[in-house]
Amino acid sequence: MNLTILPLRAIVSGSLILLLVIAIESFFLQYRLKFIPKVSVQYATVMNLVSTCIGWIFFFYIVSIVPNIWEKEVVAYILFGKIGTIYPIFILFIFLSFFISLIVKFIGFNWCENRWNKKSKNSGASMNLSQALGQLRTPTFLVITLAHICSHLAIVFILFLQRFKLI
Repeated sequence: MNLTILPLRAIVSGSLILLLVIAIESFFLQYRLKFIPKVSVQYATVMNLVSTCIGWIFFFYIVSIVPNIWEKEVVAYILFGKIGTIYPIFILFIFLSFFISLIVKFIGFNWCENRWNKKSKNSGASMNLSQALGQLRTPTFLVITLAHICSHLAIVFILFLQRFKLI
């Protein structure tokens, strides 16, 4: 008999964290960029769902290429919340995933702007590298960055509470 383990704890906690992140980031989009509540939730949802999907694909790729001992450690942490030895490479991976998800969210925001904003439909939908780098200094990117930082701080706080069984 082939039994598979369904990581319900990881699925439920990941879904609840995703809902919290969407709420936090939509708050920033609503009050800093002056979006109406419905639009801010739509933008935050698209940004975070795309970021989460790409993150899981990246996670499964990384797990397939790391040494077997690290693979067991990572899978035990992600699926069951068990922390073994923390390697410096894990900390580097966390920082890289933070910045990659920020870039993915910014790309998702620009996609939403080009797709849904009436003003953006008149301008060209394609963007070259110099235009993309020029947008890194805009207030929109700063708002997305601030929302991303605050949502990750909330995630770290929740994981801290889970680790010490306070929730």
